[in-house]
Amino acid sequence: MAAAKSSQKKKTAAAPAPDAVAVPEPQPVTAPALPPAFSNPDTVETYKALYDILGRAYWEASDLNAKDTIQGARDSLYEILTDLNRAKLEANTALFQSLKTKIRDSNKALDEIKDKINNITKNISTASNVIAAITKVVSIAPTLL
Repeated sequence: MAAAKSSQKKKTAAAPAPDAVAVPEPQPVTAPALPPAFSNPDTVETYKALYDILGRAYWEASDLNAKDTIQGARDSLYEILTDLNRAKLEANTALFQSLKTKIRDSNKALDEIKDKINNITKNISTASNVIAAITKVVSIAPTLL
């Protein structure tokens, strides 16, 4: 028995026009995973507290050898703090960059609310608090962008 021919035609992808430029699809921006040191949010604060306490102990140390010992420990803690802060900044940079568009869009919506707040609420105190809060957010936005 002969195989029946399909009545469906194969669809072929249309070739792009010669002048067309392929635009890649935008990919979602994800922040890299935070280092294990950040699984405990108190990590940086704990190291910083020890660094500060050793700073006080340095000035209270009775002799130069004790001061040198304390300062050696402080120097190593300072390097750890620097590396932890650098890792935190690097991990958050991609995530922060993805927020720029959201900040701009949000500011547009906030400006509309600010302009219409007197029609939204008749409570003068609430309206002035909303306007003040929006003004503050909008004023710091340029520093974020």
